[in-house]
Amino acid sequence: MRKPNFMVAISAAMLVSILFIGNMAGTAATVPSTVELPDKLPKAEPPVVVTTLGQSPGALMVRMLCNSVKLKCDEKDLLTAEELLAASKKKDTAYKTLIITMGTSLKGMGAAGIDIESEVKRVQAVIDTARKLGILIIGAQIEGPSRRVDEYDEKSIRTVTPQSDLLIIRKDINKDGYFSNTAKEKHIPIVFITQAMDLTHVLKVLFSL
Repeated sequence: MRKPNFMVAISAAMLVSILFIGNMAGTAATVPSTVELPDKLPKAEPPVVVTTLGQSPGALMVRMLCNSVKLKCDEKDLLTAEELLAASKKKDTAYKTLIITMGTSLKGMGAAGIDIESEVKRVQAVIDTARKLGILIIGAQIEGPSRRVDEYDEKSIRTVTPQSDLLIIRKDINKDGYFSNTAKEKHIPIVFITQAMDLTHVLKVLFSL
């Protein structure tokens, strides 16, 4: 059963509050056992933009977690290929890293007046443009099993996963081996995390923070 969007948003806010306290205490100096890193990782650079395929709160969570480690991240839930191309023409907005969160929210898509098919079309165009611009594409699913429950989630996941340069995945949604198998088949490095807060440790490694 899906979590209501407002509950996920509250959870995201609580998550970052807890994380902020931890960072203030000087924690997160090393990667914890809850994070599984591959032998080789691509180098990620700012500026960073995050979008979502499915309008779930995952992109919001990514932005908040980026902010918590002082990594500027623009959240553009309805990012278009045209916007990405226009941004590339200006030095301050020429994104070098694109994060796409996977998992859908019917409420979120309804509020935006879109459906899963239009979302797939939009994000596919964004991916194609990012590839042409040499932008690093990170596919992320940090919300866990609540965003892998139906065919809409699978469309989101199966569009982004095989086209990513790096995957960051909650370990508890890989029980069927889809993510690890796809990563192996496509030679995509994959990072497994146990909880959303683990993303901060991954960001520090990826961006040398």
